[in-house]
Amino acid sequence: MKLAVLIRVYDRIEDLKYNLQIISDTWAENDYYIIVVSNGKRNGYEISPDSIALINKLVVLEDNAGHRKGNSQLLMEGMKYIPGDCDYTLILEADTWVYNDSIITKYARLLSENSHAVWASADWYDKYYALATDFAIIKTNYIKQNPGIFDFELFPECHIANFLQTTNAGFIWITENMPIHVPSYIRYGYPYVPNIKEGRFYVFPKSRMVTHHIEYLKGGMDQKKKYFNIIANSHYFGEVNSGYKSWDRFKMSFWIGLSKCFIKRSWYSKKTYKVIESL
Repeated sequence: MKLAVLIRVYDRIEDLKYNLQIISDTWAENDYYIIVVSNGKRNGYEISPDSIALINKLVVLEDNAGHRKGNSQLLMEGMKYIPGDCDYTLILEADTWVYNDSIITKYARLLSENSHAVWASADWYDKYYALATDFAIIKTNYIKQNPGIFDFELFPECHIANFLQTTNAGFIWITENMPIHVPSYIRYGYPYVPNIKEGRFYVFPKSRMVTHHIEYLKGGMDQKKKYFNIIANSHYFGEVNSGYKSWDRFKMSFWIGLSKCFIKRSWYSKKTYKVIESL
């Protein structure tokens, strides 16, 4: 199976470097065409030659549309370079690392067996229909026929869900990457939720994925590498001490699983489609 991997990056150049290495070293089940779209060069965030060597198509944008529109800008530009022979496209944040590609193969096959579904990603919000955009697999033909899927400014996850409904297209939840958020009343001090404001997990042992923003980790990049070794059950980053990986992986799974037991809105109220106001 051939897939396009559309990676967008602004300032997380070091994350991108390790992500590309992980893809090159551990994604072996499919044929991948790597597209990287960057809009940070003007602010000093240049991609290194080592990273460029692992990219099939590098797109560097001179103008940055800004925080609210920047993510959309990267996706809208990057989709122009998706090869026609790639049946599926994986959109990926530069700081989202995944050890091996079994999760990609699984959901690409599920999409192939479902004529109605065109998108696969995690459930982002409890209250609204919303689909994660840091790791998502989409049928390429749908993207090419519906470029507006990536034309958003606020609440991109809700925009995606709304757009799919409008075009009468379905989706599949990637359950291995769920839940993402914890209820607001338990955010403070909850294990593996380093950013209280966002109230979300950054480790997903079932899919072997870490998505940390390193500024929220006391150990910075070394701590992220440690978490990656733990969820991968591997010494991939041999320069860091990963301790007792099995025990730490159990703790991650336990606390993520326990969060499902706390009362949340979906227990007593159905999801709705969010009305996104234009600016």
